[in-house]
Amino acid sequence: MGPPGVGKGTVASIIAKEYGLVHLSTGNIFRAEIASASELGKKISSIVESGGYVPDDITNEIVAKALENYNNSGKIVILDGYPRTLMQVEFLDSLPYFKYEVIELRANEDLILKRLSGRRFCPNCKAGFHIDFMPSSKGNICDKCGTELITRKDDSPESIKNRLKVYKEQTGPLLEHYKNKIHVFDADSDPKVLADLIVSSLTK
Repeated sequence: MGPPGVGKGTVASIIAKEYGLVHLSTGNIFRAEIASASELGKKISSIVESGGYVPDDITNEIVAKALENYNNSGKIVILDGYPRTLMQVEFLDSLPYFKYEVIELRANEDLILKRLSGRRFCPNCKAGFHIDFMPSSKGNICDKCGTELITRKDDSPESIKNRLKVYKEQTGPLLEHYKNKIHVFDADSDPKVLADLIVSSLTK
């Protein structure tokens, strides 16, 4: 858990790669649905572009479908960006085959704004960059395929501030719900160091 831009995806990817776990990102699932141009994808797109969150019923259905694919594999799944509301918590708790630990990443809002507003994306090869932390060697041109980089609509300053506001409103009750179960980490540190710290803490 953690606000947009706190680094959940980066840390989850590192842990999944180094320890052989499955990284299940609701953001990636939504983007794949949007890219398919389905009716559901179009609906999700309009919500995401406005900085809002996808409704619980849609999110629960998509997550449950994804989790079912790993139910018999015996692999540990990292849920990135889920649950975000108490209704999602109740749904997750209703799944008989799923037991979990809760991790919260924290960072100050200025750092989050810098991380998100600086992201750039290649619409052709889908490569990701950051103007401060991971810039393209060719400026605003993708150094992998030569396409001009773009900023995702949900990474605009206005959308970011709205996403942070919605996060606080919707996720605040979850922090209270999980207060005796949650593992809190400072996300200002190096992602690799943070990933190892999280795994070490959970495997003691």
